[in-house]
Amino acid sequence: MSYRRVAGGGKRDAAEPAIVAMLRAHGALVWHIGGAGNPDLLVRYRGVWTPLEVKTGTGRRTRLQSEIPWPVVRSVDDALRAVAP
Repeated sequence: MSYRRVAGGGKRDAAEPAIVAMLRAHGALVWHIGGAGNPDLLVRYRGVWTPLEVKTGTGRRTRLQSEIPWPVVRSVDDALRAVAP
């Protein structure tokens, strides 16, 4: 598994850099947030805010993440569909 360390000892999914790059290339503003029970990314695209949880192909939400139903994205295509339905 590939990830990068972030403040607080959290992990970033290996798919996240490609997803962030694609969203920004399409004109989205992207913030890395994360933390216990929070989504990984907060995206503003065409005036709409969307929280996204980035997971690997087999990754699952934590119990805290399951309490709020934001989109789980596993690829750049998933992310684009989530912010521009």
